[in-house]
Amino acid sequence: MDEASLRKQLQEARLRIEELEKDLGNAAEATCEDRYRQVFESAPGGMAIITREGHILLANSEAKRFLGLPENNAEHNVEDFYVDVKDRKRLLTLLTRDRHIRNFPVPMRRRDGVLLWASMSARAIDYGAQQANLVSFTDITEHREALRRLELDEIRFEKLYALSEMTQRSESEILDFALNAITEVTGSAIGYIYRLDETQTILTLHAWAGDVMEQCEVTDVPKEYHVDEEGLWMEPIRLRKAVLVNDYLNNPCKRGLPEGHVPIRNHLGIPVIEDDRIVFLAGVSNKAENYTEDDVRHLDLIMKGTWRIIQRRRSRAELNAARAELEETVRRRTDRLQQVNRELAGLNLELMEKDREREHARMELMRYQRIIETTPDLISLIDNNYRYVIVNQSYTRIFGLSRDAIVGQPVGILFGSLAFEEQFRPAIDRALKGETLTEATWLHLPDKGERYMSITYQPVRVEGDSTQYVSFEARDMTDLKRSEEDLKAIAERLDLATDAAHLGIWEWDLRTDDLLWDHKMFDLYQVPPMPSCELFHFWRSCLHPDDLAATEQQMARSIETKEPLYLEFRIIRPDGETRHIRLEGLVQVDDKEMPIRLIGISMDVTEQRNMEDELRTLASTDPLTGASNRRQFMSRLGEEFERCKRYNTSLVLLSLDIDHFKRINDTYGHPSGDDVLKELVSLCMSTLRTTDLFGRVGGEEFQAALTQTRIGAGQNTAERLRRRVERCKVETHGQTITFTISIGVTALRPDDESIEELLKRADEALYQAKRTGRNRIVIL
Repeated sequence: MDEASLRKQLQEARLRIEELEKDLGNAAEATCEDRYRQVFESAPGGMAIITREGHILLANSEAKRFLGLPENNAEHNVEDFYVDVKDRKRLLTLLTRDRHIRNFPVPMRRRDGVLLWASMSARAIDYGAQQANLVSFTDITEHREALRRLELDEIRFEKLYALSEMTQRSESEILDFALNAITEVTGSAIGYIYRLDETQTILTLHAWAGDVMEQCEVTDVPKEYHVDEEGLWMEPIRLRKAVLVNDYLNNPCKRGLPEGHVPIRNHLGIPVIEDDRIVFLAGVSNKAENYTEDDVRHLDLIMKGTWRIIQRRRSRAELNAARAELEETVRRRTDRLQQVNRELAGLNLELMEKDREREHARMELMRYQRIIETTPDLISLIDNNYRYVIVNQSYTRIFGLSRDAIVGQPVGILFGSLAFEEQFRPAIDRALKGETLTEATWLHLPDKGERYMSITYQPVRVEGDSTQYVSFEARDMTDLKRSEEDLKAIAERLDLATDAAHLGIWEWDLRTDDLLWDHKMFDLYQVPPMPSCELFHFWRSCLHPDDLAATEQQMARSIETKEPLYLEFRIIRPDGETRHIRLEGLVQVDDKEMPIRLIGISMDVTEQRNMEDELRTLASTDPLTGASNRRQFMSRLGEEFERCKRYNTSLVLLSLDIDHFKRINDTYGHPSGDDVLKELVSLCMSTLRTTDLFGRVGGEEFQAALTQTRIGAGQNTAERLRRRVERCKVETHGQTITFTISIGVTALRPDDESIEELLKRADEALYQAKRTGRNRIVIL
């Protein structure tokens, strides 16, 4: 039942109670005992006569039922039924001052412990020979619970929305916010969040609710808890589902509390599960009422939202770290490659020079002896008998022998006979046949150990000399070799980082349109590797048609301004699946500041976008019926009101309510009542136009705004909807339910200054429809 209907019934009950209070006051002074009891017992609400000390002298049947009193007149003190005794003191203070109290809402606890809400009226009377208070009260528990459920839904949506905006906060701040949210949304006095380790056996405390820690007097609080060693509060982990306990003291699974711990009345705990692994244990305790499945749902939604936000934050942090490492690695690799290129360019020039020198005869080689002598490379001339003819100074320095001790000796004397036979001789033979060859190998050199050498064998012909010669040049490339190995290791670490962060690396040559992708990029697009010259056209073909133009414009603007590129677009992969891709890139320029290439990274953010869409849907949709919730409907109605006022267009507002909905819930049960609500929403959505607004604004109260509609057409639509509902039969839980609705209709007037005036008229029209018999339409 919605708030307006409850208020109406409460008002009618209060008027009747006031009349009976007057009759009862007169009856207290009268001598007719039968008349007094008849008036007292026939009151629609609870009535009692209570002394100033709180003793219940007399109570009617409704009061006994409400408070759970026995039928006999055993004496009870009213203080036993107040949740907070301060409420009674405030009532007595008001009675002493005004001698009359009207409609004072107060929480009560029935004799069996059930929490109730009463709307209480009281006045001072003389009862016999003593002063007493005549107290009347109405049960407003259902009204308060309905308001509380609506309030909790709004709080939960607000908390989930606030969580979605906290990706820039620390993980500790996010968990602290979630801790406050779960205690607030469940109305609990105690809340806690624990982390579960990778072994799924040890819990580490994140935080308890702050006010609980102040009350707790446990001297030695453990930092870790073992799942197998703890009692009832570990059941959510062992069972891998939510565990709700409303009678904690009598539960056989509990193992007791440490000395000084806050007493526990009831408890609710849930595991937060990700990929079959529990990551958090969250729980709340000591709610004033019993925990329900609504509390399980609220707690589960908030903690799942918290985990998703933490995952997004971790992914962003990993991405930023990987990007920073990537940029630094690319910079170092670029610097090193530039240095190596310069060294290789110099080496190529030297080798070209030496190639020209080797084209001359041995006499020409002697002419350049001074140059050869000064180089750190091992340079020698070997004849066709594999003996040294010439060696430079590097030989004498490295091997510690004089030139005369080397010249004329076989090559094997310096490098060993095994190395000569297996390595040098085959290469020299090929050079003697006219082939120039270069090879790289590890050689053992005195005082230097194993060195990586680049060796060139060049055939040499000397004019007028029939002897064949081979020029032997060995250059130490150990440092370069190790640098290459270091670069390879860096590249492997880079691959690991991009794989861990699910990043694809790409490079686009603006001069040739060649596109280079690493293996992760092909994984993102779900295609096998293909030539770089075909990749750019393939990439354009994958772009979603609605995103193609905007994406190319942003890329063109980034190339023109040379500013970093940040964009997001959708792709359609070859298997037909649509994915959201985030792209970040940098423009590289030449020495004339002309753009020559784009380099960057890409990542799949589809799951992040899906979660954001889900949060937006939760914030604007009624979870039971699928209709717009009150906040969303009122926001849309406000926009439509402003548009109609601005352009002087028409608008009709329908306010509709299910007749006797409480009777449906009481007769068939709340699940059947929920099915009736869903069927009504289905009928409304199929009756209204797609341009009309429709939403659930209360328990069983709905509103619809008919755009571009006059009052006559609005009346016809309302009547058509009323007839469809009247003929509808809801088959639910093996029962058939029929129901009717009352509808208030009003149209936007030129003198309406605010939306509240329109809403007030629609509610008044609905009220008249209810008052005049229900299942009808009233127009104001």
